Amino acid sequence: MNASIARVMLTLCAAALMATAASAASTIYLTGGKSMAAKSIRWNAANKEYLVQPASGTDATMTFPLEDVVRLDIEQPPEMAQARDLVKSNRTLDAIPLLQRIIATYTMLNWDNTAREWLARIYVQNKEPAKAIAMVDEIIAAGATKTISPGLRQKYWEALIADHQTARALKDLDEAIATGPREGGPAAQVLRGDLRRAAGHKEEALDDYLRTILFFENAGDLRAEALAKAAALLDELGDSHGNELRQKLKDQYPDSDLARKASEKVN
Repeated sequence: MNASIARVMLTLCAAALMATAASAASTIYLTGGKSMAAKSIRWNAANKEYLVQPASGTDATMTFPLEDVVRLDIEQPPEMAQARDLVKSNRTLDAIPLLQRIIATYTMLNWDNTAREWLARIYVQNKEPAKAIAMVDEIIAAGATKTISPGLRQKYWEALIADHQTARALKDLDEAIATGPREGGPAAQVLRGDLRRAAGHKEEALDDYLRTILFFENAGDLRAEALAKAAALLDELGDSHGNELRQKLKDQYPDSDLARKASEKVN
């Protein structure tokens, strides 16, 4: 086999792999409580619809518009496991092309957004905030905002701030605090408090810290952080109640570094 024929064969194999990216062990869930096992599921971007070949009964391809699809179950691509192993081995740069390939191959097939989340975390870790922001923005543009975990959303805020997009960060923080999910509330409150404090809005920042203390009793380290920051801010405002919060921090989180630092200032 000469080199040109070999290249053609490789191209055909790659195309076949891409065409069957969502094949085997796939299920499409539709409005009205219906579902269908599928041999393959493909996304038609031009018409915003899914092309589904049922697992049994007929070889005909069926079409389902995006608005009729509740969710998809797609078998995990092998590249995902490979990327996971590379990340665990601290070889994140080697994982990037695998994750980019998943995004290209599994467009609107679940795993593209999983790959974007992983890439966003890698880019934050590598101090590339603009690239991290782009990954999360693509998830939002795909209408998959609900799939963004509280942890990823926090990374998104950190990336926006690092990229000097404070106004966008504040807008998204406001939305997260107003609409949830609740598990992301403590991080959003504390971070918004930090941004308000940096802008000189001390009273508003104090309100964010106090809300974290009052409404998120099980927030662990974030609540301890809110106690420490609220105490320091009360000192700046000339309010003696800062010592009360430091004592609370010491009593409720005795093993934290913040508590040890705060104990030095408790009268």
